[in-house]
Amino acid sequence: MTQVNLLALTKRYPTRSAPVLDDFSLSVGDGELLALLGPSGSGKSTLLKLIAGIERPDAGDIHFDGRSILSVPPNQRGAVMMFQKAYLFPFLNVEENIGFGLRVKGVPAPTIRAEVSRLLTLIGLPGMEKRKPGQLSGGEQQRVALARALVTNPKLLMLDEPLSSLDTSVRLNLQEAIRQIQRELGITTIFVTHDLGEAMAMADRMAILLDGKIVAVDAPATLFHRPPNRVAAQFMGVSTFLTGAQVGAEDCSRSYAIRPEHIRVQKEGCPGAVPGEVRDCVFRGEYVEYQVATAAFTVRARMSMPAPLFPPGERVFVKFPQEHVFEVVA
Repeated sequence: MTQVNLLALTKRYPTRSAPVLDDFSLSVGDGELLALLGPSGSGKSTLLKLIAGIERPDAGDIHFDGRSILSVPPNQRGAVMMFQKAYLFPFLNVEENIGFGLRVKGVPAPTIRAEVSRLLTLIGLPGMEKRKPGQLSGGEQQRVALARALVTNPKLLMLDEPLSSLDTSVRLNLQEAIRQIQRELGITTIFVTHDLGEAMAMADRMAILLDGKIVAVDAPATLFHRPPNRVAAQFMGVSTFLTGAQVGAEDCSRSYAIRPEHIRVQKEGCPGAVPGEVRDCVFRGEYVEYQVATAAFTVRARMSMPAPLFPPGERVFVKFPQEHVFEVVA
């Protein structure tokens, strides 16, 4: 297992006015799966390239177990990457694809065969040694790519949106498989994704990366229910922000927020409820989405079924339960 420390990393490209990564610092614990979450262009893939040695930072350092790896050649760092596409060699069978890294190192053939067999069992594809990539489904190809990444026993596994091109059912299945394998092997892992649900399902911790900087890092449940600042809250799906005066706080200058699924939209008024008019009401199967215009702002709410279906123009009341309101830094 490996402790990874990213220390004040900065990376610039001539074609961009602002740094891709700007004084970026983050730690990944031994055996931890950390999800790096952010939109396209936020610097996620650049960070992986810096760790792998494909790119060099303009400033900062990268430590594995307390030692800098910047002077270590890429093929000796022990950091492997798995990409959105499997990139398997089409002319090699499954066994040859997985064992390729070991053959390059001169590992004896019997040892390679045994290791490939072990990994195929681990990824749930026993007995597929002789199949070619073209005979595999997309999900099976990604499982083989995962085994190929793990076969050299790396210090750090980096996954760059490896599931984004797969169908939903296959994607969910592979999420579970990757998480189970990562826990079983205890390998330190950085999982890059722009999918919030995927990050929450897989990660020990999530780090939100926006414009080259970390805006929040914590356990998934904490970031979901209590994001520390407005930017992180918006990224986590929060759209309703309130002033201290609106929630009855002693300090009226403070800012507060509430998740859409905790807001109640109802026909009856009650203490603390705000009157409004329904602008939109959409049935989503398991829940109903509302857009309600109040005198001060527009509220977006989400209520689990059974929930009332209000027509546009209906006069309603919006309630913000105090137990679900949390403070955010502007």
